[in-house]
Amino acid sequence: MPQQVSCQRILVPTDGSGQAFKAVLDAIHLAAATGAELTLLMVVDYNKNVAAFEQVSLGGYVPAELKVAAYRFLADLMHLIPSAVRAHPRVEAGDPRELIVSVAEEEEESDLIVMGSRGFGTFRSLLVGSVSRFVLEQAACPVLLVKGLPDDWDEEARCAAPLT
Repeated sequence: MPQQVSCQRILVPTDGSGQAFKAVLDAIHLAAATGAELTLLMVVDYNKNVAAFEQVSLGGYVPAELKVAAYRFLADLMHLIPSAVRAHPRVEAGDPRELIVSVAEEEEESDLIVMGSRGFGTFRSLLVGSVSRFVLEQAACPVLLVKGLPDDWDEEARCAAPLT
């Protein structure tokens, strides 16, 4: 007898890339089909976004502007989600790999993680590390990796064409 799959909570980490945007669109479709609630997560990596000199000169203070920008970005994404789909934004600060796994397991109790993958391949991911690879290996719940860009992705503008 086949098991029934339950999907009540979907975590969708995004970094603003085209691959992540495609993952958001796919997660919206999954949530609409299953009745799942979406959590759009953006992790602000201060070590990546604030130069070492700035960290020292700020005396350990981390600019709140990065978190505000992340919330604004997620607010824009929330406009893409139909009103029938329950969703909420979430911003965290720290290591994206660790936080995605921890938020999925401990705080959101996610049934599924849907995230973009740039598809660098094994060799490059060994050199630079891969957030999607780490999450795939460490997450307790299933992980759906979405490859490619949306059909209407504008690489120069780093966004999709406006919805009409």
